[in-house]
Formats: sequence, structure tokens, C-alpha cells
Amino acid sequence: MHRVRPPAPRSPARRPARDARRIPFSLLVLCLVASLVVGLVAAQTFVAQDSFRLSELTRTTERLEEEYGRLRVRAAELSSPDRIVAAARRAGLVLPKQVEIVRLPPVRGRGDGDVRSEAPQTLALKGVTGGGP
Repeated sequence: MHRVRPPAPRSPARRPARDARRIPFSLLVLCLVASLVVGLVAAQTFVAQDSFRLSELTRTTERLEEEYGRLRVRAAELSSPDRIVAAARRAGLVLPKQVEIVRLPPVRGRGDGDVRSEAPQTLALKGVTGGGP
């Protein structure tokens, strides 16, 4: 019968040589993983900052849209014909008793190349809404 020989014990001198070759690879992998983790953390930080900036800009936009709406309502109130008539009366203005029409001569040219229509231009004063004086 054949006897199976047990494997020869490994020499302790070969093991440190193999470990010595693994150390640079392990350090490279460790550095690579660490740099990826740092990169991911930095990217997440930038995303969070952008998110905060976006929410701030959204709040600012909403506030400005509300203010714009209020200003449009205020402009509509101030340009109301009834309000203008009332303010004119408080200031002592009255409607004219007679409306005068003024016909202006046609404007030929002003020397800057602007030639206007030859038809006579007419200006007229019209009564303001809201009735008489």
C-alpha cells in the first residue's frame, strides 16, 4: 500500500514575502475606498446646500408673487376713474364748460429722418366720467 505523505510544512520565510506583496495593494484599495467615501460625502453636502438654497429661493419667489399681486390690486384701485374724479374734485378741479378742439398743422420732418403723416392731427378735451361739476 501506498502511504500518503502529509504535505510538507510551509516554510515561514515564504509567508512574509507574500504578505509584503499584498500590503501595497491593500493600501491602494484602502485609499481608493476612502477617497470614494470622501467624494460621496462632499457630493451629498453640495446637494444638501443646493436644496436649502432652492427652498430659500422658493420662499422668496412666493413672497414676491404675493407682493406683486397686492401691488397690482393697489394700482388698479389708484387708477380707478371714480377715484381719480373724486381726487380731482377734492383738489378743486372742475369740468370745462366748453370743449375746444385745436387743429395742429402737419409735421413735415424734424431733421432726423422722421417724416410724419401729412394728415392734420387733432387734439380734443373730453369730459371725465362721473357726471357734471
